[in-house]
Amino acid sequence: MKSSPFDYWRTGFELAQLGVEASSVVWMRMMGLAGVWNTPFDESWRMMREKPGAFVEATGRGVEAMLRGQPPASVVSATVAPLNRHAATNRRRLARRGPQRRR
Repeated sequence: MKSSPFDYWRTGFELAQLGVEASSVVWMRMMGLAGVWNTPFDESWRMMREKPGAFVEATGRGVEAMLRGQPPASVVSATVAPLNRHAATNRRRLARRGPQRRR
């Protein structure tokens, strides 16, 4: 299989999306630890618990794409897709909770 320059361009955007999603999640979680953002009581545990599963899934998808002979851009896209999905899910969940309400 052959890649076009647009495949690499798309992969760059997928990596940028991961950066934005992950930064948003980190920001909301840190604000939650500071008491400014409304986060669940077990959010600090969740931060640690979710990482191994997400990275195992991402690695598996990347290895699978590589073994199928996909071009490098497709391998990176396959690896990044599960991480993007997990980060976007976390961002949506945390964003819905919103800032901490003062009483």
